[in-house]
Amino acid sequence: MIKVVFISVLILTTETPSQRWLQWSAHYKDVEVCKKKVDEDFDKVSAAIKGYLGKKFVSVLKMGCMTHEEAADLNRKLGH
Repeated sequence: MIKVVFISVLILTTETPSQRWLQWSAHYKDVEVCKKKVDEDFDKVSAAIKGYLGKKFVSVLKMGCMTHEEAADLNRKLGH
């Protein structure tokens, strides 16, 4: 079974709950390739999220790679 991972970003916002995991739309079949893209595109992804959220955006707290299910589980733990 192929495990698909996404660039996943923990952000801080002005909304309640204030933290949430967002996932970049591109997916990867290899975690190492995903991690390399995080290193290469950290600023690009951060800027895109800031542009999308506007005044609600506070900061990027963490960026890594995870499955959709992992991000959904973490968001449930954050109260989403």
